[in-house]
Amino acid sequence: MSIQRNFIIRLSISFLFVFILASLSFAEYEVDIKADSLTYKQDDEIINASGNVELKWTDKIIKADNIEMKIKEQNLKAEGNVEISESKSTIFSDKIQYDMGKEHGDMHDTMGASSSVFFRAEKMIKESSDTYRIENVTVSNCDLDKPHHYAKAKEGIFITDKKITLRKAVYYVGGIPVFYFPKYTRNLSGSDSRFSYEIEPGYTNDGGISAKAKLKYKFSDKLNSALLLDYLGKMGEGIGLETSYYDKNNIKATIYTYGTQNRKKETQQWMIRPSYYQKINDLWTVQSHAEFVSDSYFNNRYQLDDWDRVLNKRKSYVSFTRQSKKSNLRLMSELYQIYNPLTDKIQNGSYLILPQVYYNLYPQKTFGAYSSFNFTFENKTDYEILFSSKTYDYKRIKATADYNITKDYKISKRMTLKPTLGINETFYDSVDPENNDKNLTTRYYGSLNARYRLTWWMDWNLSYETKFRTQMNNLGIDYNAADRGAETNALLFNNYIYTSSNLVIRNTTGYDFRDYLTFSDHIDWYPLITEMTYVPTSKVTLYLRQTQDLHPFKFNTLQFDSMFGKLERFYFKLSAFYYNYRPEDVDLVSGIGFWLNSKWRFDYLIRTTLNYQNTAVKWIGKDHEFKLYRDLHCFNLGLTFRLREDYYETYFKFDMKTNVPTLTKKDGTKEIDQEFYPWR
Repeated sequence: MSIQRNFIIRLSISFLFVFILASLSFAEYEVDIKADSLTYKQDDEIINASGNVELKWTDKIIKADNIEMKIKEQNLKAEGNVEISESKSTIFSDKIQYDMGKEHGDMHDTMGASSSVFFRAEKMIKESSDTYRIENVTVSNCDLDKPHHYAKAKEGIFITDKKITLRKAVYYVGGIPVFYFPKYTRNLSGSDSRFSYEIEPGYTNDGGISAKAKLKYKFSDKLNSALLLDYLGKMGEGIGLETSYYDKNNIKATIYTYGTQNRKKETQQWMIRPSYYQKINDLWTVQSHAEFVSDSYFNNRYQLDDWDRVLNKRKSYVSFTRQSKKSNLRLMSELYQIYNPLTDKIQNGSYLILPQVYYNLYPQKTFGAYSSFNFTFENKTDYEILFSSKTYDYKRIKATADYNITKDYKISKRMTLKPTLGINETFYDSVDPENNDKNLTTRYYGSLNARYRLTWWMDWNLSYETKFRTQMNNLGIDYNAADRGAETNALLFNNYIYTSSNLVIRNTTGYDFRDYLTFSDHIDWYPLITEMTYVPTSKVTLYLRQTQDLHPFKFNTLQFDSMFGKLERFYFKLSAFYYNYRPEDVDLVSGIGFWLNSKWRFDYLIRTTLNYQNTAVKWIGKDHEFKLYRDLHCFNLGLTFRLREDYYETYFKFDMKTNVPTLTKKDGTKEIDQEFYPWR
């Protein structure tokens, strides 16, 4: 049977149904049809297909119960269980009507899936090869017919494999409106959701009820934001904003702001932390970080896991770095402040460095030997230095230069010698603020390392290391010092045993040859340290570390760590620590975690001390941590309970599941974490 307009239909019968393959030429496109039944009206140039219809056209596959195709008008209609697969997206609809020539059409009562995003629309109108206009649409990462949460809007745009955008969207949780977005976007390229949130209610016995919320919104692949809304019980309320910009290998910037209304002190506390990194060119980069706070002790019970808030310190810096294949240069200025709440001033240990210069020349090979050089200079102001019952803000200069040369000598197949010689010059102002002397100290150092493979399963490493200090502003050794000018003069020994690929044993010890003038309690022998790592299977790891004093000969410490199973499935771990200065105590850490079923996860960790004294055994210290996780389909729900002596706390954590990209690529390389400074 021949068909005009270059259309050809070939019929074939297979088993109990009719299999029809129609090859049609629409301009430069080719269409293939398979169906249980297919008829062709030659006068009207209409093809009707019914029963398990499958139509392939360009990169699209359309499946339906019935399809009608008007060849002359290049028009297609499909009804009944319509499924359209296009690239990585799939759309389901009751019926569609499509102009195949102009690539325009519309679909009714649709449901689509792309990546981990599911959307439902009353109507979809195709406006170009990859763009649809959608009406009365809902979007969610929940695949249920009635999703647990969703964003809903009257109109939006769907771009195949790229994104879906809604205008004037309302976000619902359990059918209750929660948020309003002038513009709501979900990325379909595999990155995480544009919008996500975390809610963490809790209770502590001294702070009362608290609730923390973190609302994240991703404006683009480079610009992210997070709004922090906290109720901190007896302490007050907190609000913060974190914004970050990330351009891979070029610019990384973030600004973090947070403030609280402290009811106990009847004060307002705030902090601002901007950070910035930029690659100027192939050699130069600039990086800076600053901290501004209302008071230098910015912390409360509800941020105990945030160590930057616990410590009463501020650190700000700016640096320029030049890195080439042969050298590295860094120019930096740094301000470090430690606050004393008793005096309301910064205390000893605070300093300002302006500037610091660091230069390192990578090892260079010359006549078979490798030499390296580094230089540092810093102009430093130390604050609140106590000297002679007075306090000073003391500015002084320090500079160091270090050069060393080393070479490997292969004595035999089993033995290698590696000698190293070096010289270090240190220039610094006097430590006495009332003394203007400038000091230059020289250090001569060297080492001889011998590596010997005794057998295929044992290696010995013997190293002699020495470093001698000269008198100030003199090249002679400072023999009148307490250590006779010898900062290092030791013989070190390492023994490695590889009994199998699963068991490794290491022994380490040494002897100190220094002879002190005034220090009579000097111990010559280093402790003998024995370490054993045994990994019989991927599910079992055992580690043992024992320290033995050789002079005087006595047992010192013992550490044991064990892990059974896998952390993400079932695991049990047990650790024990013993110290000779606490002979009656053994510190224990034990934990267990497993999935109760496919939805529930259980984890329990105990830290305690076993005390044995006068034939009586008792447990000292209470430190328990209990975690319970519940998979809520498209949400995560977690419970954490901690008991530390008389203090206890309980927290719930509720957040959305998002399609977070893995940090490991298929080729094994690592992606850079896009959270430049994840402080909170």
